[in-house]
Amino acid sequence: MRTAVVSISSFAAACLLSPLFPRNSVSQPPVVRIAHMAYYVSDLNRSRAYYHDFLGFDEAVTLKAADGSDPIAFFKINDNQYIELFQGAPKNYGFIHDIAFQTNGVGRTRIYLVAHGIMVPDAIGKDEAGNRCFEIIDPSGYTVRMIQYEPDSLTGRTHGKFMPDTRISTHIDHIGVLSKDKGAAANFYATILGSENTGENKLLVGNGPDRFEIGFERKPPTPARFHIKNHICLSTPDVPKLAAMLEAKPNYKQFRPIETHSLPNGKHVAELYDPDGNRIEIMEPPKQN
Repeated sequence: MRTAVVSISSFAAACLLSPLFPRNSVSQPPVVRIAHMAYYVSDLNRSRAYYHDFLGFDEAVTLKAADGSDPIAFFKINDNQYIELFQGAPKNYGFIHDIAFQTNGVGRTRIYLVAHGIMVPDAIGKDEAGNRCFEIIDPSGYTVRMIQYEPDSLTGRTHGKFMPDTRISTHIDHIGVLSKDKGAAANFYATILGSENTGENKLLVGNGPDRFEIGFERKPPTPARFHIKNHICLSTPDVPKLAAMLEAKPNYKQFRPIETHSLPNGKHVAELYDPDGNRIEIMEPPKQN
């Protein structure tokens, strides 16, 4: 069950923000990495054909509804990162269900956010897989989850499993969202992540290498622009080789063609789109000196 986002009680807020608990006395939250990007999808079986059959990710967690259907599936990137799919009508442009960051101290993270004026739930709950978490809402209306993985959760039980060599990537490099107010978004996520803007509207997550990207349009964005700017970026060492491998697959023509290009720094990039139009960017990692 998802945790509802409500304001902390006035008494608790007063205590946390009183002179006994000044803002600068609350330590920075231990956010360590991107946990997942979760999308609403219109047809989960069609999405399975894309994320599993085409991109090679294993479905590590499948959640059943009371009627016996399985409307939720987690596709595993590595032991700490997932692409999560929820069958249902979208509530945000770009079909985003939520974005999530992993923390090793969810309680302390919640206290820190309260001390910095961010509304949080009255209590920490659990996500669909049984991990401790709470949700907050960013300035553009996106749901953001702070998750602490538990060994006995559904994801915890998959540790070391469901990571076949067929998967196209082993790491989420960054995720990006299109904001309504770039400044407000930058301040909000800098508070959560404790990171300065790198100058490219990207914030480091924890000690790196994961990053969070803030998108902004000068004109009122259309739904199509949300689909482009709201994205997940996966890392792979050789993009042209990967693109050629995917294009050679028998089911390639079922999906939108792969778009490839090069960045000014020489890195190759591929742009993929799932059956609902959500963008998946494939990028080469920085070259090691």
